[in-house]
Amino acid sequence: MPERSVEPWLRRHAGGVGFEVAAVETDRAQLVWADLPEGAHTLRAGRRALVLETAGGPGSFELTDLAPGSRTEVRLEVGEQTLRRVVHTLLAPPGPSRFRFATISDLHLGRGDRQYRGPLAHRGVDEPPEGVPVDDAGVPARQLINARAAVDEALAWGAEHLVVKGDVTEETTAGTWDQAASLLGELPVPASVLAGNHDTGGLAEFDPFVGAAERGLRLTRGVDHVDVPGLRIVLVDSTLPGSGWGAVARHSEAAATLAAEAGSGVFVATHHHPQRFSVPVFWPHGIPGPDARRFAGAVVAANRRVLASSGHTHRNRRRSVAGMPWTEVAATNHFPGVWAGYEVHDGGIRQVVRRIAAPEVLEWSHRSRHAFGGAWALWSTGSMADRCFSLTWS
Repeated sequence: MPERSVEPWLRRHAGGVGFEVAAVETDRAQLVWADLPEGAHTLRAGRRALVLETAGGPGSFELTDLAPGSRTEVRLEVGEQTLRRVVHTLLAPPGPSRFRFATISDLHLGRGDRQYRGPLAHRGVDEPPEGVPVDDAGVPARQLINARAAVDEALAWGAEHLVVKGDVTEETTAGTWDQAASLLGELPVPASVLAGNHDTGGLAEFDPFVGAAERGLRLTRGVDHVDVPGLRIVLVDSTLPGSGWGAVARHSEAAATLAAEAGSGVFVATHHHPQRFSVPVFWPHGIPGPDARRFAGAVVAANRRVLASSGHTHRNRRRSVAGMPWTEVAATNHFPGVWAGYEVHDGGIRQVVRRIAAPEVLEWSHRSRHAFGGAWALWSTGSMADRCFSLTWS
């Protein structure tokens, strides 16, 4: 890899884009940089000094052994310049840890085969990873590479269940669902899969629920649930086949019944996000506000120990809908390129949204952050409080 000089890197990134605290947990933080120069750099965290040996380009570092609920100043020394960030770790919810699971969403398998050419074509490896298909131009299936890295990292983090929150494919074809089967079909943990508007869109070559089943995958129709230690995961199909809109109020009674009978906390997973109003104020459109509030109000009236989460917007956000905490988690398929981990406690749940740390995925996502003239990075990232938090059950 050609050597990168320090000064151009600082001119591009000293303003805060290049080095960031991507995620925090109770005892650790994920640090990410966009384009670190080749060589040795000193990372200081509190009284600790660590040497980062980098080959240049993007990368990440796991800062461990932090105290829960603590504040640590982190300094990255690059040449004669120092970039400073602050890490605020989380406090765990009350009670012992019971279970860990992870979510991914908006994989869009198949999109990279057709749309990413030229400056956005796959780069970073001489040969595609084993089992990754290539298109007619020899470009590996970028979205499958990203999703596979996310799943591998979630499993290494300790996830014992995987929830896929829709838009598994760009369009339902035999090829895209074959990719999904190669990704999800032989996992060492159970997987719950929801459809998204891309999976059920008007260009689908066949019924995705049938096609998925033929490949050993089960897409949730209507409402379903999975009970894990300390939590009930309620899966809600928000799709309207042939339409980009979402709807969940039709499932209010079924979801509320499952929540009331849970005897524990509840995690509600769906694809579409709740709009604030009946009409959307940004793209993509999701669940109209009145529909979302009716659904959320019914569920939270049945069980106040609840957290909902969706995908669809490809951004990270957190807000309350009719008293129910509801997060949006960004996509695996481009910037910021994330997966979400959840740790279940007797007294609550903790969410952490982590960047996919595989170097070639970071390299891809950092290039794709420049979409819409760079505005995409500002829109999609969200705040740390949107991404990483502990929620104590009411």
